[in-house]
Amino acid sequence: EIGVRLVGSEMCIRDRVKSVFDFFNEGSELIDLSLELPENQIFVFADKNHLIQVLNNLIKNATQAIPDHRRGNIIVSLHQRDQTAIIKVKDNGTGIAEDKWNKVFVPNFTTKNSGTGLGLAISKNIIESVDGKIYFESIVDEGTDFFVELPIVEIRPMEEV
Repeated sequence: EIGVRLVGSEMCIRDRVKSVFDFFNEGSELIDLSLELPENQIFVFADKNHLIQVLNNLIKNATQAIPDHRRGNIIVSLHQRDQTAIIKVKDNGTGIAEDKWNKVFVPNFTTKNSGTGLGLAISKNIIESVDGKIYFESIVDEGTDFFVELPIVEIRPMEEV
């Protein structure tokens, strides 16, 4: 059993989601990308670069899941439920067949022609290392929704000494 130690800091997850979304939104003419963010700041404990890696992976996978004959529609959203921040990446791609559901987060598993099949396995490790959850819902030929849940941290103003 390998212990994973928590690395990271408190950060505003809304800013991270927006910056990754903006990166993907710049050059996409074949895919409609939309973003849904809350008004308020939501803080989580995570490593900034690791979270960016997870979001990049989820959005890239979503774009690659769109079949050539279909106009892509990807919605990236962030909302809060109780003390949990929930990021959702929804696509209208090919979906994931039910017989592959238990393999999605397994290293070296891929449904694509290219890639190592490590992205989602690494993403799962990253999210679980900061006490989060990553999971999906999928309907074949309709699309897949990936969810990342992270515990919200309270940011308190520093007290004067």
